[in-house]
Amino acid sequence: MKKNKYIFLFASVLVSSFFVSCNEDSIDTVNSPIAYEAIGGYESSDEIAAGNLITKFSFENTISDSKNGITGGVGTNVTYGNGIKGLAYKGSASSFIAYSTVPSVLVDVKSISVSMWINTNPHTGGAQSLYTLPKTSDFWGNIFTLVEGTGPAATMLLKNHIQKDVTPSIAWSGQFMEHSGDNLLKNMYGTWKHLVWTYNGASSTYSMYIDGKKLDLPASLSKRYASDPLTGGLGYGTLANSNVSKFIIGGFQQHLGAPWNAPDGWMLNYTGMMDEFRIYNAALSDNEVVALYKLEKDNR
Repeated sequence: MKKNKYIFLFASVLVSSFFVSCNEDSIDTVNSPIAYEAIGGYESSDEIAAGNLITKFSFENTISDSKNGITGGVGTNVTYGNGIKGLAYKGSASSFIAYSTVPSVLVDVKSISVSMWINTNPHTGGAQSLYTLPKTSDFWGNIFTLVEGTGPAATMLLKNHIQKDVTPSIAWSGQFMEHSGDNLLKNMYGTWKHLVWTYNGASSTYSMYIDGKKLDLPASLSKRYASDPLTGGLGYGTLANSNVSKFIIGGFQQHLGAPWNAPDGWMLNYTGMMDEFRIYNAALSDNEVVALYKLEKDNR
């Protein structure tokens, strides 16, 4: 019995020594960290079209643009929640952010890509504006995205707007790209969704991506014209914003006060969440959008 006791104690010492040795010489301290596998040729989301990224809001307890282009931000009832990467902007019926300074690289954008993660629910009573590049001389503004109220529904009616102010003026200077009817966006509510839209000024082509997947849009939506194509209208061409003075997240330009009138009753603040909001001065390729979606989802 005594002999067995000594054997047990000896075995315990050996086992204990083994685990101590493993702990001291673990693979994490001996070997270099294993690198993440590249996605689409990129290691991080900020590598994608890095030279064209002109605005980036990550909302990590701040309303600042990390590219330091859009500045002078003042938040109204701004709060934060858990996002797809760290924290995220958390909207409400009275929340928005107004920025007083907009860089010329955004004002002069010719082609564009707007990327963001949103997490929202159906609403009624009007349209919610996710962001707006205002225009002091026009009711609608230059570039913006809004979500129409649909009530409890499984589909989202989303509208994007672009502007082309040139001399002499064109017939269809301001255009809405409306995802209605057969082009309603499906399964967009109650979870984080990656939304990217692009406009290519060289080809006058509009594209929309959800969670990295390019939507199959009809030509009536994807091809943009400066006037009625049935009467010989030419392609819309490059963008031309005008009378830009500010930028807003979570509201319409009318929420900024003068020189705009007070917002109409249907003009609502964005009540959902938003994360990793980016603007590029180029139309991203399919591969770049897929890589952006996967890398941000992977917290890179």
